Order: sequence, then structure tokens, then C-alpha cells
Amino acid sequence: MEKPSDSKNSSISVNYFLNSAAYSGLFSLLSVILTGQVSATSSLCVGLALGVLSLFSRGSTVFIGGLIERSSTVSLTETGFGFIVFSLLLLQPAMGGFIGFLFLDLALLGLGLSLVNFALRGHIIARVKDKKSQAALFALVTMTANLGSAIGPLASNYIYKAFGQTLFVIVIVGLYVFSALLTPIVLTHHVFIRNEKSSKENTSSIVKTITDSLKSPGTVLAILAVFVGSIMNGQLFAGMALEFHSLSDSPVIRGLFYSIDAISVIALQMPVSKLISRGMANGQNATSFIIKSLGIYGISFALFACGVSSYWWICIISLAVFSIAECIYAPLINIALVEAQPDKPLVDILNYRLIIAAIGESAGSFLGGWIVLALRPAGMTAWYWCALALVGIIPAVVTNQIGKRGQRIIRH
Repeated sequence: MEKPSDSKNSSISVNYFLNSAAYSGLFSLLSVILTGQVSATSSLCVGLALGVLSLFSRGSTVFIGGLIERSSTVSLTETGFGFIVFSLLLLQPAMGGFIGFLFLDLALLGLGLSLVNFALRGHIIARVKDKKSQAALFALVTMTANLGSAIGPLASNYIYKAFGQTLFVIVIVGLYVFSALLTPIVLTHHVFIRNEKSSKENTSSIVKTITDSLKSPGTVLAILAVFVGSIMNGQLFAGMALEFHSLSDSPVIRGLFYSIDAISVIALQMPVSKLISRGMANGQNATSFIIKSLGIYGISFALFACGVSSYWWICIISLAVFSIAECIYAPLINIALVEAQPDKPLVDILNYRLIIAAIGESAGSFLGGWIVLALRPAGMTAWYWCALALVGIIPAVVTNQIGKRGQRIIRH
């Protein structure tokens, strides 16, 4: 039986750290780079580019399940790194050429990111069978990934400010190349991710799962809540990144924007999880908590609207509030969808969740990248954040009032 203390398994955390540092460093500046170089004329093109990248990085593995099952985790990871490095090397000419070429390049980048993330997580699940050992290893890699997310943006913003875009891209590519070279050493060979065969009575069908979900009001509510939450999450590396980059010339302050998000999630996840557990023990379900998280996202955007004019410290506060919403929303997505459709195969629910999140986050990235750039010349971006705040706050207030009214009726 594999144990987390085994050096080959524990060293996966090094790969997670490098990937997380490279990912967060790249995404903290990618929207800014695209804005400055995609002909500098079309905010719509920037929004579409960010949307394409988000869509492929979140959901592309759903459509290549057969290939994934036939390939080892080492092969999948190395292929993913190859796609990432190749697309990053082509990024500069892609930004200066035909816009379709840029979309294709970003789609390849997203596919590579998705493959690496999927393969690394799948390797742990397939290789480490003991649930306690599995949980311990996931805790270790999550901690190192968050550490990478805290360091990556600070280092990237400093390099970008001090040495320029070329060296920044070289450093990011170097991190991914080093991770690729490390992969065959870190990962045990000949490990495959395989789905257990479903019984005849419970055959997996993502199409049937989607069709049946539209027949239940409770399921539709859960889907809408998850979808809106993913739109909110999609703002972090798109509209919010563009706004925050313009508030200060200091690479430290720019990098802090993303580092604080990672650090806040580490600090807040445990106490927030305890509050969720207490609420569920009192009869609340995952969907109700996700709707509450939408309200917290809304509060975050309302604060952000107050800070985008010139007060970067208000934006930092808004990001801490954003992190609270993340701590509620992210762990409950799968639970909410399973609660809504408990009779459906788990693999379908997980794939369904990937599809909803991929569409929602890509829509959020597209809207943030497009509308923020379109409104910025007139100094009207605060209206966008106020509108998003209402989208989050109104459902939370309405459902809270409905819940209180229902309790009063029960008491009477």
C-alpha cells in the first residue's frame, strides 16, 4: 500500500508548486499583455480570447475521456506540458497576427493546462488507494499549490516590470519545461486513470443527466447558482486583473492582488468549513450556501467598484471578501449537484460540473475582458462591478427572505 511519506508520491508536491507558481504568475498578467498587443483596438477580441482560454482550461478533458483512459498519467502530463510550452512560444506571433490563430493558440494552452491538472490529480487517486493516505497527500499538494499561487504573482509582476515581457515569458516557459523534465522522475510509470464500469441499471449518460436536470426546479436552482458563481470566479484573472494593474505602478502591490487571494483562502478555509458544517447539521443544503456565496461575491464587487477609481487598498479588502465567497463556493459545487440528482452516476455529475463551470468561467472571463476595456476610456467601469454586485446580492437576499417566511409559516 502506498503512503504519503513515500518519496515518489510526496515529491508530486514539488510539481504542484511549480505548476501553481507558473499558472498564477502567467494569469496575473495575461489579460494585461493581451490588452496591450491584440491590435490594441478591440476589447471584444480580448474578451473572446480570455473566454476561449478559460473554456478549454476548465472543460476540455470532458470530451477526450476515451484518450485519457488509454494513456498513462506520465504520458498525459508530458503531453499537457508540451502543449503549454508550444503555445507559450507561439503566443507573441499569435498576438500580432490573425485573431483566429490567437484563439487556436490559447485553446491549445487551455487544453495543456487542463490535461496536466487532470492527470496529476488522477495519478494520486489511481496510485494511492488508501483514503487516509490519499487525503494526506492531497492536503500536502494543496498547501504547496497555494504557496506557489502566493509567490508566483509577486515574482512575475516584478520580472515583468523590471525586465519586460520577453524575460517574463521565458521564465514561465522555463518553469513548465523544468516541470516536464521532473515528471518522469516524480510520477510512477504505467499508472492509468480508469472509470469503474457502471451497472446496467445505472448506465452513465451525461446527455440523460443534463436532460433530466431540466425537469426538476430544485436541480435547475442548483445549476443556476453554480453557473452564476462560476461567472463571478471568472472575473479574477480577467476584469479584476485589468482594473488592478492600472491602480499602481508597484509590482509588489500588483502581485499582492493575487497573493492575498491565495493566502486568504489558506487562512479562511478551515473556519468557513466549520460554519458550513454547522449550518448543514441544522438542515441547510449545499445550494443554499452557494446562493449565500453569491451575495458575498456581490459585496466584494460593490467594494471593488468603490476602489477602482484610485483606492487600491479598498480593492485589497474586496479581494479578501472575494476569498470568503471562494471558500464557500468551491468546495460545495459537486455536493450541490449530487444533492440535486442523487440517483445519477457520479462520473456524470462530475463531468456535468466541469461543463457548467467551464461555460460559466469562460463567460465571466469574456465579459470582464470585454466590458472593462470598453468602459475604461469613459471611466465607467464601476458600473460594471455594481451590476455584478446586484446579480450576486439580489438572489441571496430573495432566498433569505423566502426562507424566513417559510420558517414563520411552519411556526404558525
